[in-house]
Amino acid sequence: MILALQQAAPQFFDLTPGSLDILGGWLVCFFTLAVFSFLYRDNPFYKTAEHAFVGLGTAYYTLQYWKEGIWEPVVEYMEERSADMDAGELYSLGGMDIEPWLAISLRIIPLLLGLMLLWRLFSPNSWAPRWPLAIMVGVYAALKMTGETQSKLVVLLAEAMTPLTDPTKVGWAEWSNIEQWDVFFTFSKIVFFVGLFCALGHFLFTYKRTPLLAGVSRIGVITLMITFGSMFGFTVLGRIALLIERVDALEGYSAPAYSLVDAPPPGTDPGFLNAALSPPFIIGGIIVLLLAIGAISRRGKSTA
Repeated sequence: MILALQQAAPQFFDLTPGSLDILGGWLVCFFTLAVFSFLYRDNPFYKTAEHAFVGLGTAYYTLQYWKEGIWEPVVEYMEERSADMDAGELYSLGGMDIEPWLAISLRIIPLLLGLMLLWRLFSPNSWAPRWPLAIMVGVYAALKMTGETQSKLVVLLAEAMTPLTDPTKVGWAEWSNIEQWDVFFTFSKIVFFVGLFCALGHFLFTYKRTPLLAGVSRIGVITLMITFGSMFGFTVLGRIALLIERVDALEGYSAPAYSLVDAPPPGTDPGFLNAALSPPFIIGGIIVLLLAIGAISRRGKSTA
């Protein structure tokens, strides 16, 4: 990122996708530092960035849903099937060739269900929105249940049924990676099986909680806590990676090409003034200065 920003010769304003422009660099630095200003306290800069993010996100997804949910599946689809009907061609739906008028009729059904769902805006207590909502919940629950069961439970049970040994693994004196060690492979298989068995046993409420079942449940709870901790740690690492990417971008926008002073000749040191008049330093300084003035004025009013 830094090399791309430093080697590019950006224009002042460029809407070409993937291009770098000076105005965009200043906006990126402003919104990034405005969001980071929330670390101090809630302030107008953070509110501006928050409202801009929500507004732009709402506008983007509204246009996307209009295009992908209404225009393409309804308007363009009807026009294409009408053209097929005029040309006397069949339309392939699910591997079957059907008449275009039948394809249009089948597309009208979800369109009617969508209109029934919107009927709640005119009559909140009407029966019409309940039918499409029930279909959506039922279909989603069925797909999610089968998908989650197949991708997680079935895969875990299949993995637990594999042998505890692997002929491709090597002994202590031959392995270069610990995953190649046969003892470690057997140990990991045992830990996996015990953790899976105890985690499933923790949710067994059909029988009385005997000491044996209580011990299994305890090991299952420990396994679940380790899993949740690992997931949380992975999430935190992902957020730290995003923070590093933002800091890397800010450093890239401090390149001489984005500074208010003329860029020095290639191969020369840009100097402190060139970096101090770049977007991150100027915008960050203005935000800190205005927040400090606001804090001093509030303290003066409170003492008065």
